[in-house]
Order: sequence, then structure tokens, then C-alpha cells
Amino acid sequence: MGKGLVPLAALLLSLSSLTAQNYCGSPAGRSAWLKKYQSHPEAFEKGTDTTMYVPLTIHLLGSDDGAGFFKLYRVFDAFCSLNRDYEQAGIQFYIQGDIDYISNTAWNDHEEIETGAEMMFANNVENTLNVYFVANPAGNCGYNLPYGGIALNKSCSNPDDHTWAHEVGHALSLPHPFLGWEGGVSYDNSVAYDYADPAPEYVTYDYTLFKSVFYPDTLIIDTAFVEKLDGSNCHIASDGFCDTPPDYLYNRWNCDINSLSSTLQTDPNGANFRSDGTLIMGYANDVCQGRFTPEQIAAMRAYLVNEKPEWINDQTPPDSLTMSGAVPVYPTGDELVNYQDIELTWNAVPGAVSYLVMLSTSTTFQDATLQEFVSTDTTLLIDELLINRRYYWRVKPFTRYQFCEPTSGTAVFRSAQVTGANRVAGIEEWRLYPNPAGESSNIRLSATLLKNMPISYRIHDAAGKLVGTGRAELYAGHQDISLNMPELPKGVYWIQWTDGVHWMADKVVI
Repeated sequence: MGKGLVPLAALLLSLSSLTAQNYCGSPAGRSAWLKKYQSHPEAFEKGTDTTMYVPLTIHLLGSDDGAGFFKLYRVFDAFCSLNRDYEQAGIQFYIQGDIDYISNTAWNDHEEIETGAEMMFANNVENTLNVYFVANPAGNCGYNLPYGGIALNKSCSNPDDHTWAHEVGHALSLPHPFLGWEGGVSYDNSVAYDYADPAPEYVTYDYTLFKSVFYPDTLIIDTAFVEKLDGSNCHIASDGFCDTPPDYLYNRWNCDINSLSSTLQTDPNGANFRSDGTLIMGYANDVCQGRFTPEQIAAMRAYLVNEKPEWINDQTPPDSLTMSGAVPVYPTGDELVNYQDIELTWNAVPGAVSYLVMLSTSTTFQDATLQEFVSTDTTLLIDELLINRRYYWRVKPFTRYQFCEPTSGTAVFRSAQVTGANRVAGIEEWRLYPNPAGESSNIRLSATLLKNMPISYRIHDAAGKLVGTGRAELYAGHQDISLNMPELPKGVYWIQWTDGVHWMADKVVI
């Protein structure tokens, strides 16, 4: 749906918001299309046996001051999990266009579904499935609006979560296998239910905000038949799929070693059963989930072909991206570099379209200290960093289809005010010599100073290991001193010295 198709004024009309259900806020009923499909599935095209590619537009929400955006590496990890979940269906997703960053506190942390709808109407990109990563999607891990898009909670979008796959299932026509039980056995939670009692023949639920179009001023209550264990009403009850067994559990639940619920339920005929925890469209915890049924898969493919052909108008197979990974080239080995205009370089990865560069002062790349950059080349120029900090960086190649390729190993460098002698007050010139030195004991520092200057220095090998330190007193005028060097094997070394404010550095060969 394009921008502005529903007047924003309509979104301000009063409507009781749905009770937060913690996991999914989408009591998606069986749409008119799904009912028609399930009555004669053989009459619908489902595409060939080849993979179907679906474009997504990714929107990242932050606060008004531009803080709190979901990190790109986390988006990519979640995207990789999404595509793994849909391999079984022969459906894969890719990113269409640029990542959309939106600074809006009210949308990022919204308590009502209507606010999320407003966000989607204002920002959706046509002919794509729009996905919004927010801090709070109306108290849920996620929800899908058939006329808008998907809202996902950042904290429920980890690599082992199936929330994204679950909400995409809704977007591709799938209801919950416990359809009608969302929130309880009646839409206003007025009836307490004991699972030991036989279930009612039908349940009612509110799906006002989840019809195929937006109804801002109408309360829509629907009825769903309760599915029976013997399968006698599976075509018309609950989600309408006969290969998803009965399930009445509308809160998150843990599965046992057989992937079944601990809660024993009773169908309308008095038959007992336990829910199947493997279904991605159910509410079992993520560790239990992992599959769509053949009937669900066929429905999703038919929905794309018959209802969303604009989503699959580009079926160009993706180029292959090698799994060799990127390798940082410079700076590495704990090298000392000037804190301004730092150019990071790495090797090219065949097939890569872009590279995600992650830079942090933490070895664990904690989000609080992490900076992310995207480059279409194998270099990245960083204008300025903090002085006297150790920085860690790594690179991840990607294309708009592929995000599962390995991230490079971690490289490290140190930032300082490394300047030439003509830029440091009190130093006219300096050099290390001879270079090559032959032996470490030969290395000397020649400097011409305008003032007395105590200095300290340190020596690192090519791998960044500290192999020596020292101190010296320099005086105004020209001097030539021998550095107190340890006995070192042949190789390349960095010698860095400081007056306490500025750092000077040079490579020497022994």
C-alpha cells in the first residue's frame, strides 16, 4: 500500500486498543481470500518449484533525537534467520532499496495499534512488504496489519527468534493455529476457561484492526469454530488447515522433549490432546518452533501468485557470494594511527555488493559503543575518533539477498594525535635511524627541539604485541640518543613516542 491511501485524520478516531498479548498482536482471521482458497486449493496457481523472491523495505525506528536504532548487524542476523525459516517453503526475501531510518519517538514506542498504522501509512513503499523495527509495537513482540505492514520488537528479533517469520506468515495469509482463542475464549476476556473442561463449539474474537482494509470506526467481532481432534471440522474450524492439529493455547508456552505442550486440552467432544510446538505460527517458545506445514506452504505460495503478484515481479536469481569472508588489511596489529581521517581497508570479496563495517571500543562490539558504516568499496574513511582509545573493527560482506556470510576476524588499532614534527609545538624535526637497523640495539632517535621535553616510547611487533618500553630526557637543541631497545628478532616494528600530548610513530626494519 502506498503512502497516504488512508486519511491520517481517520487514525485519530477513538477505538479501544487491543490487549497486549506479549508475543503476537495479530488475531488475524481467515480472510475472504483464504476461505475461498481452502475451499478449492487445487484451483489456485502456486508458482513453479523454483524459489520465489519477495522484496522487503526495512524501516528502522529511533527516538526524536536519532538514538536507539536497531543495529544493522542485528537486522542482518535476523534476516538470515528469516530466510532459513522460509527455505522449506521455497520463499526467500531480499531488501529492496535503502534501509529507511526514521527518528520518531511516538512511532518507535507506541502503545496502540492505530499509531503503528499511522506510521505505516506515512512511510510504506509500494510493491514491497514493509517491515518496521521498533522499541515497542503496542506491547507485543510483533504484529502484522494486512493493509499496512509488519511491526517487530527489536528485543524479539534475535538470531534464534522466529517472530519475524511468524509475522511474515500472517502477511502471507496464515492465521494462528489457535484462531479465535487470542486473549481467551471471548474477545473481551470475560470468560475464564478451564482446559480440563470440553471446549466450546465456537469462540469469538475481535479483529477490527486486522481486516484486509482499515476500519477506524467499526468494532468487528468474528466467530471461529473450535477444531476437534478427530479432524471432522478441520476445513472450517480455526485456521482451516487440516495438517495443523488442534491448539487452544494463546499464551507463550514451553514444549517437552517431544515438542508437545505440557497443558492437556480437551476438545468439544471431550477428547484430550497436547499442542504441537513445532509450528512457527503457534505460540510455543522459539526453541520449539521451526516449521510450516505443507498446506500452509501451499497457501503462502498461492497467496503470492494470486494476491500479491507485484511482490514477485522481479525473480532475477541472486548472484553468488563467496563464503570466503573479508579480511581487514589496515590498520591492524594494534597500530597507532592519527585520530583524524582514518582510512580502513580490507580485501574484496567476490560477489559482494556492499560491506558492513563495525567499529567499537569494546572487544565484544557492544551496541552502546558500536558504530556501523556501509561501504560499496573496500575502503572507508572515518573523519574523527576519540584520542588515545583502542578500537576494534570487523567487516561483513553482503548483497541485498545474502546476509549470512561470515564476518571477518577482529582487527585492532589505537587512535592518537600522531603528527609530523612541523605540527607539534617545540619539535622542529625528528627521525629514527638507521632504517633498516640491522640490530635493535642500533636504533637511535634524532630530534631538534625548541624546549626541554621528557618523552616515553614503546615498541610493538607487526602483530601488535608490546615488546618494549622506555623513557628519555630530551633538551632544547639537537640531540641524537640511542633508544633502550630489547634484543629483538628480525622483522618489522612500530616505535611510537610521545611528549605526553602528541604521538609520533614510524616503522623500522630490523
